[in-house]
Amino acid sequence: MRPANFDYRRPTTVADVLGDLASTPGARVLAGGQSLVPLLNMRLVQPPVVVDINRVEGLDELRERDGRLHVGATVRQATVLASERAQRAVPLLVAALAKVAHPQVRSRGTVVGNLCHHDPASELPAVAVALDAEFTVAVQGEGIRLIAAAEFFGEQFRTAVPPAGLVTGVSFPVAALGTVAGFHEISRKAKDFALIGGAAQFRLDTHAEVVDARVAVTGLGHRPLRMTAVEAALLGAPPTDDALRTASRLATGEVVAEVNARSSAGYRRRVLPVVVHRALRAAAARIEVSA
Repeated sequence: MRPANFDYRRPTTVADVLGDLASTPGARVLAGGQSLVPLLNMRLVQPPVVVDINRVEGLDELRERDGRLHVGATVRQATVLASERAQRAVPLLVAALAKVAHPQVRSRGTVVGNLCHHDPASELPAVAVALDAEFTVAVQGEGIRLIAAAEFFGEQFRTAVPPAGLVTGVSFPVAALGTVAGFHEISRKAKDFALIGGAAQFRLDTHAEVVDARVAVTGLGHRPLRMTAVEAALLGAPPTDDALRTASRLATGEVVAEVNARSSAGYRRRVLPVVVHRALRAAAARIEVSA
């Protein structure tokens, strides 16, 4: 199939993007296009205008500032995955990106576009929630808003971005020394959409005990879910396999049947502790590497 007719605009400033979005209700933003273009081709969305933001200056910046890694709206997933700075600053983001689709997709797809698309099977929203990421949103006539990840994700494929708003970037806190991270997911075949995925990051003190833990799961419901009971159980003890397994058994949450047509709610409920345990083990396996 091919898309329905639409006007194509390619502004060079954020102000012009916001003007295009505000002047045409239903306009859609194009960055990497790995989510939008298939929707256009299948005519699941038929916007009157597509606004290409790839020529907007500054949106392709990947920089570290004020203790956070800032990822601009047009920064490609492959760029972050290959960045030594990103690998050091936000290891959980890099671990999750390695699971995203194929190299060809990552070479065009953007981190921000993936997050804004908010597919409930996607890896990156779980990372954003686990790490308390923060979204920078520009709105015409209102300036800049900052939206925390906990408030950003709504029902599946919906976010808190206001009508005619533009997400110009997302930032993640820079990991402290002693932080390790891992991501694990289950899919029907390699590089297929995940049935369920787990993101895990924790930090060790000088006594090799966990002093900070971040765990979130994707694929259970309409939005990524933070595993706070698992996090609490990890604190104050070394991350032995027994400790990780015991903490993983506390993983729980509402499982929405219709979110994932490729697997039943019962299956995802049963494998949830296994996925969390394997994500934690993947993180623990990095301890010697990062020491």
